[in-house]
Amino acid sequence: MVMPDGNWLAHTSRPLEIAKLLRQFGHDIVFAGEGKYMELPRKNGFRIFALRTSDPEHIIAISRSGRVNYYNYDQIKYFVEEELKLFEKIKPDLVLADFRLSVNIACELASIPLAVILNASWTNYYTVRFKPPEHSKITQILGNQITTWFAPWLLNFILTFDIRSINKFRRFKGLRSLKNYWDISMGDLNLLVDIPEYGPTDDLPSNFRYIGPIFWEPELQAPDWLEKLDPERPTLYFTMGSTGNPSFFEQAIEIYGNSEYQCVMTTAGMVKLTSVPENFFVVDYAPGSKIMEKSDIVICHGGNGTIYQAMSKGVPIIGIPTMHDQEFNLDRVVDLGIGIHLSELKFKPSHLVAAVEKILSEKSYKENAQRYKNILDGYNGPSKGAQLIDAYLKNN
Repeated sequence: MVMPDGNWLAHTSRPLEIAKLLRQFGHDIVFAGEGKYMELPRKNGFRIFALRTSDPEHIIAISRSGRVNYYNYDQIKYFVEEELKLFEKIKPDLVLADFRLSVNIACELASIPLAVILNASWTNYYTVRFKPPEHSKITQILGNQITTWFAPWLLNFILTFDIRSINKFRRFKGLRSLKNYWDISMGDLNLLVDIPEYGPTDDLPSNFRYIGPIFWEPELQAPDWLEKLDPERPTLYFTMGSTGNPSFFEQAIEIYGNSEYQCVMTTAGMVKLTSVPENFFVVDYAPGSKIMEKSDIVICHGGNGTIYQAMSKGVPIIGIPTMHDQEFNLDRVVDLGIGIHLSELKFKPSHLVAAVEKILSEKSYKENAQRYKNILDGYNGPSKGAQLIDAYLKNN
């Protein structure tokens, strides 16, 4: 049984790509969940059982506040009880989850093996020191310099404090308390959709395995105009995923309209642009990998999938994040020398102009991006994930 949070493209598409391969291996796969992206497994012929998930607006609000208290006691109780009812009906041999955090408890109570898809930064083994996110209220009140000084303590406090409701429910069910919020993301088999160079860890247990990123894009033909782009003119690709700030699309037109740049946009239906300059090429959806192959820079929200897709094509990145995990992603982009992290809260058009000019004028960004492209060429996330799950089922 595959249980994603269907409100988010990445958390639905990643297990979907693994499920498609597991089906080829002969496994019977069913999905459970809700949300607009549950159409993806439905279109791929999977059976879907309705199962309520968290309100996406609530999740975004919590994420943008810098907290992780996604569930109160009543919510975690409701979700776990509904999951247990479904387990009794379907009797799965294994659950594969992606950002359905309550299922950790349900699987433990039902003695069902749990495999989870997650990033290295959502584990207690991640070795990169987090910088204070600007979207955190604490950072906004105390300032970046002071918050940086006690950032590790602050992160540990939030992760420990925000697990209280979940631990209260676990104790009610006779389960041991968890150390912090990262532990609720863990399963019996943990598939890290990272490469160690981007998401480094230390003392990683044997049930944690790097499989590499998992990419998804719509099964659409590339737009006709893509092959007609002038290779002698710099091309900028703007994409904001499903959680970026849609206002940046209109700002990009104001900044680069009728300029020497060729500007490509995939809006995911977030905005309807009424006036588009001749040097802009705008569609709701298109195969991002094909566009990135023609692009000199990807300008995005800092979503993990978009960053890895750009890295896989050797394209430098400019990121304008709207929540803390995207900020952490873009801090890594800066650390690896493959792009620039811009502030959303302090954003000015001149910041984007300067960042674009810097990346185009300094060869190191392109060279570093190409280095990580070569590393990613050795990974196939869906295949490795499916193989590990298949082996787990055969050996346990």
